[in-house]
Amino acid sequence: LREKRRKHLLHRKPVPGQIHRSTCFYVESGGQVSDAGFIAAYPPGEAEPIWEIKVQDARRPIPGLIVHAGVVKQGRPRIGDEVWAVVDDARRMDIARNHTATHLLHSELRYVLGEHVQQAGSLVAPDRLRFDFTHPAMLTEDELGLVTRSVNDAILVNYPVEVAEERYRRAVSEGVIALFGEKYGDVVRVLRIGWPGEPFSQELCGGTHVNETGEIGLFHIVSEEGVGAGVRRIEAVTGRAAVDLVERQLGILQRTGAYLGVSPDKVDRKTLDLLDELQSARKEIERLQEQLARREFEGLLEQVQSVAGASLLSARVTAPSMEVLREMTDWFRDRLGSGIVVLGTVLGERPALVAAATPDLVKRGADAAKLVRGIARIVGGGGGGKPTLAQAGGRDASRLDEALRQAPRMLEEMLLNSS
Repeated sequence: LREKRRKHLLHRKPVPGQIHRSTCFYVESGGQVSDAGFIAAYPPGEAEPIWEIKVQDARRPIPGLIVHAGVVKQGRPRIGDEVWAVVDDARRMDIARNHTATHLLHSELRYVLGEHVQQAGSLVAPDRLRFDFTHPAMLTEDELGLVTRSVNDAILVNYPVEVAEERYRRAVSEGVIALFGEKYGDVVRVLRIGWPGEPFSQELCGGTHVNETGEIGLFHIVSEEGVGAGVRRIEAVTGRAAVDLVERQLGILQRTGAYLGVSPDKVDRKTLDLLDELQSARKEIERLQEQLARREFEGLLEQVQSVAGASLLSARVTAPSMEVLREMTDWFRDRLGSGIVVLGTVLGERPALVAAATPDLVKRGADAAKLVRGIARIVGGGGGGKPTLAQAGGRDASRLDEALRQAPRMLEEMLLNSS
């Protein structure tokens, strides 16, 4: 690198890049995110740094070159200073838990679903892991439960996790899993989980891992979904993130039980009982609403008027929904046999309209769609439908009565113009 370019990298804010001959930071690779931490220069015998960079990422823009990217917290970094490079150990451990758990998950998916399962992508971060794999169908609840239990069983057994460098051909011949499509050198890094001579899992991997599976603590699947043709995705948490999730969910369960007046293990049954009660109550409400609507309808029949030789009912009602409003127009046509009805109501503070015409009046020129559109314009809305049945909505409920009073004039013009 040229001298000017080197200075630019070191002094640039807020994200400078520092280049070192060697590093203790893991560089993002194979789905695992980079380490984070800090790099600082200290005066001899002093605890306060001359300058410090909070490292947020480590990158390898070209082979053999590692750049530490982050934010200058204090001072001004200088070329040639001896520095301390310190990795955030708690964060790295969270990543290691997730990475080792990914290998356990891969092994158990192949055991539960079949050896057709192959890794199709992954993300190993401190807060979660994501694992994409080949499988033609959504996992059932039983399959997800079995995979989760099997991974946690492997964690509780506390298998040792061993890393070794071996010849690629020898490793593959011994059953070590290599990612399809990846290019490997003659010497590869092999990760084995399990007792000596009895591997639970063995894969090629260059990431960071725990020393024993018990260090993972807890494994919990958060979601399972499809991400492409024949590819499924599992997201899961381990360690501290899994404990936090379980504590939150248990807290919700306990509070819900307290609200419902039952113990946590009876929340699901109580919820189903309440849903049944709610459904029954809704059906009873609908029945009562229909009864009230029928009573209101009987009184409306006295308001039927004759317009150009056609029976017309235009009125405001208290229907609770568009479905009931349309049903009331059916009652009108059933009772009179021939006629036109325009009904309006207010639903959620907005006017709603339904118009219907019997086929004989449609032949004379009546059109429910044109009629309801004309009325809807008065309340600041619009609508449409068929000549025999149409509906509309609006914005100004205060003009609903005024709009309904225009129905006789509009119908008369419609019938006279078509004759």
